[in-house]
Amino acid sequence: MESNDPQVPQTDQDHAERPERPDPLARVIEALTDQEYVVEQPLPGVLQVTGRFSNPERIALRAAADAGDRAIAVWATSHRDDWVLVCWDRPDLVTITQRGGAPQRWRHRRLPATLTPAAQTFLEGAASSFDIVTRPKHQPTEAAREVLARFGITEPAPPGWVAPVVEVPEPVQEALPTARPKTVRAPRASTKAPAKPVAPEPVVKVCPNCFMAIPATGVCDNCG
Repeated sequence: MESNDPQVPQTDQDHAERPERPDPLARVIEALTDQEYVVEQPLPGVLQVTGRFSNPERIALRAAADAGDRAIAVWATSHRDDWVLVCWDRPDLVTITQRGGAPQRWRHRRLPATLTPAAQTFLEGAASSFDIVTRPKHQPTEAAREVLARFGITEPAPPGWVAPVVEVPEPVQEALPTARPKTVRAPRASTKAPAKPVAPEPVVKVCPNCFMAIPATGVCDNCG
């Protein structure tokens, strides 16, 4: 049975009375600009933050936590040109850090519903039971790269970032000390007195018959 009540068309006033849901990303951008950071949006759902801060990882993790459960990626680059990329798409949390010319450190975590990216353990950069461990440590995995691909990110470095040139100092050759010539000394004159001549022992004649010593007379006393 059809209803006789005519349908009342919705007016512009009805739409105006409906409260609009605040965009979590807009709230994150506002919080970052309030801290006098420069915020850009190079890709949908991706923020690039630059400013004078010493720990870019904390900035990016807190920004991701402010977005709630909305998928977001945040690049944070410090005034020292160190940077971090945080990709947050619950339960996946991927963090990539780059400090100077050191190798990149990748970390992939899967968070339970009770944790956010701003948990103290993550802000301190410590390991946790939610880490996906790699061998060797802090290496990229296919699962981590797949999280980046959800945001259209193919390379973890922020747009426009140039890797610093690490100059290797040339080895300094130390000058070897010059050997001093040895002074040849003249042999000292011997001051010892000459040795006294040793008198030869007297030869005693023996009798061939009785083997007794023969006296000075030359005649054996026994044999005659």
